[in-house]
Amino acid sequence: MADMELVLPEKKNPSLTPMDWVLFLISAVLGLVTLVGSLEMPKADIWVVTAIVSGLVGYCAKTYFTFQANMVTYQNLITKSMYDKQLDSGKGTLLHLCDDVIQQEVKEVIVSYYILMEQGKATIQDLDSRCEQLIKEEFGVECNFDVVDAVKKLEKLGIVSRDSIGRIICVPLKRANEIIGTTTEEMVMRAQQAPAGS
Repeated sequence: MADMELVLPEKKNPSLTPMDWVLFLISAVLGLVTLVGSLEMPKADIWVVTAIVSGLVGYCAKTYFTFQANMVTYQNLITKSMYDKQLDSGKGTLLHLCDDVIQQEVKEVIVSYYILMEQGKATIQDLDSRCEQLIKEEFGVECNFDVVDAVKKLEKLGIVSRDSIGRIICVPLKRANEIIGTTTEEMVMRAQQAPAGS
């Protein structure tokens, strides 16, 4: 529980809502008024009094046990959340974060190259707006695309260049594939397909 504030800073212990209290109190008052009213009658029927008391006690018990069930569900949710957060801590979390960053950068490079391949030469500003437009059209999300970083990576790979006025030009896809060469994944696939004896 000492780590609870660090892991779940917004955690609050559940309690009866004001509406639950209002319903509970109204039911109790109505039950007591009915009970007192039936006891003041000249011939108070013991079965009516028993039914009223039973109904009142039953409703109070139902409210209490519903609240307890909600508390158990909430505690299980917190326990599961803390357990899940503790499972992947330390190196696992760091590796997962690094993997996400690498995937994001690869996606930026791919989108930038795709736009250049499909729409031709572009300035940095045009390429930036075209990439953002593509993402908005395809996924319905507005973003600030980091095209400068993607272009630097494409230039480093040697699959884009700039013309005399600074527009970015990409090489054809087949040539880009030749320039990039064999990927690690392709090497692994070839090794797995090779016969064990060779």
